[in-house]
Amino acid sequence: MYPDGVRKNLLNQHPVNEHIPFGVSLELMLETPGVQVGFSGVLGGVFLTFLTFLGFMGCEGLDQQLAQDAVLDHWEVKVSGEWLPAEVPGCIHTDLMRLGRIEDVFQGVNEGAVQWIEDEDWHYRTTIIRPEGPGEWALEFQGLDTYALVMLGGDTLLVADNMHRFWRIPLERINRQMSDTLEVRFMSPIIEGQRILDDAPWPIPVSNEARPMGQQTSAVTRKAMYHYGWDWAPRLATSGIWKPVQWVRTDVEWPNHQLSLTMLTQDLAIYEVQFEGGGDGVNVRLELDGDPVPVDWQSMGDGRYQLGIQQPELWWPNGMGAQPLYSLTFDQGARKKLSLNLGVRSLQWNMDADQQGQAMQCRVNGVPVQVRGANVIPPDFFPVRAKREWGRVVADAKDAHMNMLRVWGGAHYGDEAFYDLCDEHGILVWQDFMSACAMVPGDADWRENFLAEAKQQVLRLRNRTSLALWCGNNESEKAWRDWGWQDLYGLHGVDSAQVDQAYRQLFESDLPSLVDEWKGGQYWPSSPHSFDPSSPRKSGDQHDWGVWFEKAGFEYFTDEAGRFASEFGLQSVPDRRTLSEVGAADFQDTVLQFRQRCTMDWLEPGFDGWDMMQYYAGEYFADPTEVTAEGQDELDDWIHLTQLTQAEGLRQAIERHRCSKGRTSGSLYWQLDDVWPTVSWSTVDHAGRWKLAHHAVRHANQPVRILWDRSQEDRVRMVAQNLSGKSVAGEASWAMLDLSGDTLSSGKVDLKVGPLLGELEVSVEPLPKQPAVLAWSWTSYEGASLDTGVVALSRPASMSWIPTKVQSSPDSGGVWLTADAVACGIRLTTAAKGRFEDNGFTLLPGERKWVEWLPSSGDRTVPSDVEVKHLGMYQNGREMRR
Repeated sequence: MYPDGVRKNLLNQHPVNEHIPFGVSLELMLETPGVQVGFSGVLGGVFLTFLTFLGFMGCEGLDQQLAQDAVLDHWEVKVSGEWLPAEVPGCIHTDLMRLGRIEDVFQGVNEGAVQWIEDEDWHYRTTIIRPEGPGEWALEFQGLDTYALVMLGGDTLLVADNMHRFWRIPLERINRQMSDTLEVRFMSPIIEGQRILDDAPWPIPVSNEARPMGQQTSAVTRKAMYHYGWDWAPRLATSGIWKPVQWVRTDVEWPNHQLSLTMLTQDLAIYEVQFEGGGDGVNVRLELDGDPVPVDWQSMGDGRYQLGIQQPELWWPNGMGAQPLYSLTFDQGARKKLSLNLGVRSLQWNMDADQQGQAMQCRVNGVPVQVRGANVIPPDFFPVRAKREWGRVVADAKDAHMNMLRVWGGAHYGDEAFYDLCDEHGILVWQDFMSACAMVPGDADWRENFLAEAKQQVLRLRNRTSLALWCGNNESEKAWRDWGWQDLYGLHGVDSAQVDQAYRQLFESDLPSLVDEWKGGQYWPSSPHSFDPSSPRKSGDQHDWGVWFEKAGFEYFTDEAGRFASEFGLQSVPDRRTLSEVGAADFQDTVLQFRQRCTMDWLEPGFDGWDMMQYYAGEYFADPTEVTAEGQDELDDWIHLTQLTQAEGLRQAIERHRCSKGRTSGSLYWQLDDVWPTVSWSTVDHAGRWKLAHHAVRHANQPVRILWDRSQEDRVRMVAQNLSGKSVAGEASWAMLDLSGDTLSSGKVDLKVGPLLGELEVSVEPLPKQPAVLAWSWTSYEGASLDTGVVALSRPASMSWIPTKVQSSPDSGGVWLTADAVACGIRLTTAAKGRFEDNGFTLLPGERKWVEWLPSSGDRTVPSDVEVKHLGMYQNGREMRR
């Protein structure tokens, strides 16, 4: 526990300096924030050492030794009374693993053996060298996880109680006569959280923390909530210095500044630039791709300026156009230069009433966006390791033709590099505030702590080109309304009203006011949220969990989808190599079963994720408990069949949303990535290996597509759709084939489809009475392939696939495939490192299909030991496991 009175007194006496130090300036310590219209830090270098940083900016007059020591390193952690080397940024779990004091927590069932760590206090220390150069300085802690005292010579300099905030200690508070040993003492997040929870006047509902009521402390602690466990995550309640500690020079920092787009046409973009607290005598320079761009720069007085850009090159979401980023540089007297990346674009959300209710559609540069993307969680449980993987996550999103990612509210805010990549690649960001599946305490101190965090993040991110939406929380509103928390937690009458009021005060009053005051952009109170809770599908966003949690068929995505689908998905088993790397050898292995965290007791007692995967696989492909294929064991069957099922479900969801004639304007499935090697809803597993679903999503998201519009269940209506920024034209041919490959009907048509939500009907045919597939090819008049595809016209599980052997011929850079009959659900595997450019597809007889091999090394190689499995192989072996 904190010493009596320390927390409140220190927080009141030493508020955080609101000049945010990361995200913007190249030629300052780190960067200062801007606004909604679209900037990104050029380096994104929150984790650069100050010495490296100086190599870029050439600061004059600073001592070289200071430059080397501006980032505090050489930390130690106290373990069993002994001070040992620590790594900062990091946490106690990563330190203990590196020191050999605990086993790898991802291996086997080691998670259970390290639960004692969360109940301990942990001490870190280092030697500080005070800056001797000119100017005013502060010691900055960019991230302390979570309840911490910063001590110097026995004196408490700082009390921290929020993982998501940064903290500063002015140099004048650091007595030069004190010891040079700086210590950070972390109190157990569980014990400290329990003390706070015990003092709460009423129970605080929370889900996903598998602890008894009265011991669920995640709702009262400002810490990543997934650290307490989730249905896709382990429980590893960390402590530690999870972001750098460094000296910053505050007297040369730029003040907070806002850029507001006031006019945008093809000929002119005009911004109002406001430097808070004044900023006279500021000069500006604008460049694009290294070439100077003329600007109109006029002072309006009181630190306000008008910036005009002639013939602006507009920034567009991925697939709709290019993403030019202007380099904008300000300079003013003694201040170092302030450099930003500016993407010129407007962004609004259309929520007007229409014939189907009330829209929820993102518009960029005045153009409606058919949002296609996913929810993301940290790509590793430990943030210091996740930081290395964000580039891969954004690349996977871009490769799958996504244009939006939702940063989910039960984790932590992204690093600068993540937003840099989203700016660069046209990935819009739906940004949750960090709160998920829980109500909130009602005390003013807790609320002020949350709002201080929110202000820091709004100021840090409001300039991002990619920033599209701020959302208050994940599922808390829905949980309070629909999950029976009032009865479960005994909240009725006055207690219920107080819990409700605390929630509404924060998410429906304080947060929207804060975002508006600091011009952070559009605010949305919760996800999901509807303007009319009695008709949630007619407005707002919806979490479409009828598929999976309610066992609905995939037609649900046509019949029940709301105006914006911000969550939906199905689980699948990851690649066998990913499982073997953590000790899971076969399906019955305790290690594998240990990683299934999804339970659905409301369906039937003991019903879990395995049961649900078995149900959907049996409905759409084959029950993995009843069939097997030659050369496979039970785990192989589960991997193939659950991945096929997940792929089909997500593909149908996205395509049904695209064919909804604007009713459902966004598709963000759950989830793109994993925090650890596990069984989950991800389409890319923790090791970065694509599941079959990511290939399916890639095709479903493709801007130029031919789609089977499934809204008419008794016929096959094909439409050509163009979500790109340019018109497309060419010849499309299509055919319905029986399973031996004989043509039932076919056609050919010339198509020219306009840009940006352009659509054209290709053909309408009766649904064949016999099992059949639909195949199509759309080729431009210049000979470029616009789209190809094959889809089963019935559930594959109901179709009798003709026995066939797929012949594979590996060659340099890929593999050739042929078959004598239609082969559905092909899965290619190889022992080599890398992935196939396509996987999970259907192969037609007589077709010689080339599948490119993308090795991890980047070299053009021949994939080794290629194995090919398809659905027909399971039907032949249907009796083998009964």
